[in-house]
Amino acid sequence: MKWKEFEKLARKNGWYFFRHGARHDIYRHPDRTDEMQIERHWAQEIRPKLQKKLMNQLEGGE
Repeated sequence: MKWKEFEKLARKNGWYFFRHGARHDIYRHPDRTDEMQIERHWAQEIRPKLQKKLMNQLEGGE
C-alpha cells in the first residue's frame, strides 16, 4: 500500500489533518486522544511492519 492510499483510508475512517510535522502530516480522530503520523512520500510503499502497526492504530487498537 502506498502512503497516498493509506491517507485516503485514514480520512475515510474519520481521521482528519491536524498539522504538518517536519516530514510527516499529523492526523487526529475526534473520538480518540492519540495522533497518527503519515509520511508525505505519497508514491512510496509503506514498509510491511509499519503498515501493520498503522492499520492496527487505524482500526482502533493502540
